[in-house]
Amino acid sequence: MTALRKGLFAGVLLLLALSSGLRADPCLIVYPDGPCTYHYDPAYYYTVGPGDPLYNPLYDRGGEMLLMVGTNYLDLSIYQAPNLIAFVPAYDANAGYFFDGNDFTLVIDGFSHTPTTYLNILVMFDRFNPSGCTPQISVNGTPITGNSFSAGDLVVSTPTPYGNNYSDTKTVDISWDGCLGMRIWAFADVNYDGMQDVGECFTAFTHDLTAVPVQETTWGSIKELFK
Repeated sequence: MTALRKGLFAGVLLLLALSSGLRADPCLIVYPDGPCTYHYDPAYYYTVGPGDPLYNPLYDRGGEMLLMVGTNYLDLSIYQAPNLIAFVPAYDANAGYFFDGNDFTLVIDGFSHTPTTYLNILVMFDRFNPSGCTPQISVNGTPITGNSFSAGDLVVSTPTPYGNNYSDTKTVDISWDGCLGMRIWAFADVNYDGMQDVGECFTAFTHDLTAVPVQETTWGSIKELFK
């Protein structure tokens, strides 16, 4: 599922929860505070560059801007990462923000179409690479037990500069080692059961390039490590 569909689906769940009393677990956007690229699903997004009638230099990242296939919709939620530098097509299930490093600040972004409060946010760690490895993860200087961290609540009430949306953030400092990479995502566990109800969430993929074995190889074989 792509980030846009995940975000829209989470928004629908949140609206249902507010209107009918159902307790759904909405997703949040996560990204690093440093440089990152966004890997998009070409079935749902495409890029345009200077000279295209839809091109807007305000949303240029690395010489391109990202639009939605079929509607030409600009998904502002993807542009929330302030250090987004480029867009990369992803022909697998790993759509999301990609970056290098194992010591960084993770931003939890409550981007929303309406003011809201996200309760009991859980930050999740999974898809450890290589499969079966067990990383040592610390959040805010303290080693965690298991594959999640409780980040508390987040009140979202600040209008975004481009209007019609709201965004507030909170940050956590993460360090980890013992693997080559992992996925990070977050959701508001409003029913306090420790599990995300349905669907998937916006994701960030972190890689520790210092852990790649030093040997003669090809760029293609290195990329295989991070699928």
